[in-house]
Amino acid sequence: MSPAASFAKRWAHDNLTREPTPDELTVLELFSITCEGDEEEAAKRARRYYKARGPGGLTELWHKRYPDDEDILSSCQDAYIVPLRVRSVGGRRMTLVRLPAPTALDRPLSARALLARWLMILDIRLREDPTPGEEVVFIDVSDLQPSHLKNHFRGNYWKDFVWCMRTAYPLRFSEVHIINTQRLKTMSLLLLHVGLYPWRRKVVQLHSSSEEINHIMGVDYFPPEGLPHEYGGKAGAMKDLNDEWTKKLLSNSCWLQLEERKYYETELTPEVRIRTRHRSAVRNLRGAIGSYDVITRTHSCKSLNRHDDIDEGAHGAYRTLKVTSDRNLYV
Repeated sequence: MSPAASFAKRWAHDNLTREPTPDELTVLELFSITCEGDEEEAAKRARRYYKARGPGGLTELWHKRYPDDEDILSSCQDAYIVPLRVRSVGGRRMTLVRLPAPTALDRPLSARALLARWLMILDIRLREDPTPGEEVVFIDVSDLQPSHLKNHFRGNYWKDFVWCMRTAYPLRFSEVHIINTQRLKTMSLLLLHVGLYPWRRKVVQLHSSSEEINHIMGVDYFPPEGLPHEYGGKAGAMKDLNDEWTKKLLSNSCWLQLEERKYYETELTPEVRIRTRHRSAVRNLRGAIGSYDVITRTHSCKSLNRHDDIDEGAHGAYRTLKVTSDRNLYV
């Protein structure tokens, strides 16, 4: 492959055992932009992406993608996930999440259904608009109660989702804003902190009041025409916008399942790794001529059964190896 070829073509040539589709090449090109031109990191991120979507990857979130599943449809009513149609003046995307929705019943929210659905929405939007741009997320928790979060963070769903967004997905979450936290009870706030802990303070910011979104964004504001009514915009009500995305999920059901099968059946070429000796072992060998060196029992081998020239103390002590000047080791 010519060095002048694009990152996507070179990566596909070196890592895929099949020909990539044009859509794949478009997505692969985003990794280099997301990693700010660092092709080594972009190559690692792309490989993690394919592994996450393959066998043994994020099976609970990226596999069995059926939008008409009962749990997914219930999640559509329990929590709103609305990606905005417009971008900020700086070119960033935004997703608004209402957790829970005002129409949600007083019952635990399914983390698996919520995050699997979120990934499906991200994939559909990436298909519609495969252009670079960081993601800003606003999560409105004004109606959140402890009962909604019962067992919500028990599994690894949030941990896997955060890992995916941080290290594997073609686009990156740059900021996550939790708004309306002043209404939360202590237990709800604690559980929310525990669930979002992997993002830490570098990404997650909490806002006690329902201050205007564009006030939080500052100079990189979003046009009011693209914001929902509830947040000072003119794009429509959150419920209506969420219903539109529910319909879009159902209409893309076949495509989601085809994509799942394609990535699941994709085989990657073996990863080339350069093996290096442990530093301590190399240091010992370099200075071993005509001297005694100490090696732990964990580095011993079956040949250490002779006790003629070995000084062994109590069980678990170190063994001393003799090294002659002709560099032949014996024990």
